[in-house]
Amino acid sequence: MRRAICLSSVALAVALAGCAAAPPPPAVIVDAPPVPEKIDTGPTSMESEIGGLNEEAMDKAFASLDVNHCIEQFGDKLETLGGELKLKLRIDRRGSARWAYLSQSTLGDRDAEKCVLDLVRAKSWPRPLGGEGLAEKNFTIDPRTEPATLEERRTLVQVAQARVEAGKCRRGVAGSFFATVYLQPDGRVVTAGVAVPSEKGEDVADCVVEALRRVRFRGAPKLAKLSFEIR
Repeated sequence: MRRAICLSSVALAVALAGCAAAPPPPAVIVDAPPVPEKIDTGPTSMESEIGGLNEEAMDKAFASLDVNHCIEQFGDKLETLGGELKLKLRIDRRGSARWAYLSQSTLGDRDAEKCVLDLVRAKSWPRPLGGEGLAEKNFTIDPRTEPATLEERRTLVQVAQARVEAGKCRRGVAGSFFATVYLQPDGRVVTAGVAVPSEKGEDVADCVVEALRRVRFRGAPKLAKLSFEIR
């Protein structure tokens, strides 16, 4: 009996040893997700809205602007036509005028002023570098005959009326306009012009000039020129 138990124990040990020697199950290999390659794109490139203009090229462009053509075209109706102009414009990347206006003008004739602005808008300008370009230029036009000057203080009531009438044209345009009118001896307006505070002012400039034409100012002994601010 004792021998049988020993034999059974040996058989059990052999069986257990056989189980322990069984090969392990095959390993499961899982591919790792790919790591994206880092690409160096270099420094960020930025372009400002307002760029630069070549000063020499702009001087040549302004010199080729035939402002005298406009004065000659409309000066026949008024020998005293003349004054100071300050032109402002914005040039887009293609070299075209995005907008243009007269920030200063004592010319006193809206038709001549519009003629100058039409020349500016039709012209091809030097292309700006790094954005759009801003430029300005002063012009002085000497009249063939010097007009008499009427001081604002001599016609305060009519100037106040002109400001009220012109103010109706604003349509939300902020800033001061500057009006110049030529007056007959009886105070009637012969011609009128206006400088505007911004490019938006060009949209209402014609209306302002028409309002000025309707005002009867105080007269002078001869043809006179009057300038005043419209606030």
